[in-house]
Amino acid sequence: MKFAKKYTTYMMGMEAELPAVGIKRLKRMLKKCRSHEGAAASPADSAGRCPGHCSVCDGSFFPSLLNEMSAVVGCFNEKAKKLLELHLASGFKKYTMWLTTKGDKSHGKLIQQGKDLVTYAIINAVAMRKILKKYDKA
Repeated sequence: MKFAKKYTTYMMGMEAELPAVGIKRLKRMLKKCRSHEGAAASPADSAGRCPGHCSVCDGSFFPSLLNEMSAVVGCFNEKAKKLLELHLASGFKKYTMWLTTKGDKSHGKLIQQGKDLVTYAIINAVAMRKILKKYDKA
């Protein structure tokens, strides 16, 4: 199974709706860039790379990638902050936080949420590396 399919399956399996990287859409952008620039490539540009500045890469690919990764990082930071606040709270603050969450945040559940969050970060980092590798090939 290809990574894009695994990534999509993983993101669909998540309980909460979390931001994700649109790998397929970004790959299509790169393919469009290659086909557009590949037809007009000069003999000096034997690698088929975009000569100079490419409007597709500079104008739509990178801003789109930046927006998606910013959403992923923001979501990760928010969830990590909540977990840390719950885990590191002490005294009266810990008591009120446990009451407001209705006691469903046992130690085991907190650990599992932390593991899920780390997995979410890792799979999005791999997705970012893969799409940037595709960009380097283009």
